[in-house]
Amino acid sequence: MEVKMEGPCMISSLISQQLGINCCVLMGANIANEIAMEKFSEATVGYRENRQIADKWVQLFSTPYFLVTAVQDVEGVELCGTLKNVVALAAGFVDGLEMGNNTKAAIMRIGLREMKAFSKLLFSSVKDTTFFESCGVADLITTCLGGRNRKVAEAFAKNGGKRLIFYIELP
Repeated sequence: MEVKMEGPCMISSLISQQLGINCCVLMGANIANEIAMEKFSEATVGYRENRQIADKWVQLFSTPYFLVTAVQDVEGVELCGTLKNVVALAAGFVDGLEMGNNTKAAIMRIGLREMKAFSKLLFSSVKDTTFFESCGVADLITTCLGGRNRKVAEAFAKNGGKRLIFYIELP
C-alpha cells in the first residue's frame, strides 16, 4: 500500500493506473508447498468491476484440489492478505510465550475484528462478507497456525528477543 495525499492506494490500484489494465488480486488460505503436494486449498479472487475477467482467473486457477472463488472487493481481499500477517505475529508471540490456545484464539478473533475495522476505515467500499471468504478468516487461521510470520515471532519470543528476526529465519 502507498499512502498519498488523497488517501491510501493499494498495489493493485497502482498497477492498474501505471499499466492501464484491469487488475484482480488473489489471496487465500493456501501454503505454497501444500498446493504443490496437491493438498486441498482455496483462494479468493478480488475484482473491481468486470466479473468476466475474474471468472477467467477462477477458471484458470481452479483444480480439483484448489478451489477459487471471486468477490467484487479488490481492496478488501488485498487488505486481508496484508493485515493477517500482523495478527500472525501476535499469535506467534503467544505461542513463544506459551500462553495457550485460548489466548491464541482470542488474538485471532480480536485480530479479525480489527482487520475488518481498519480496512473499512481505509476504504469504505470494503464488504463485511469478504472477511468470511478464504482470503479473510481462512487465510488468517492458516497463517496463525502455520505461516512464516507466526513461526518467526514464536522463535523470537522463545529467544527472549536476543537474536534479530533476520537470523532466526536462516537455517
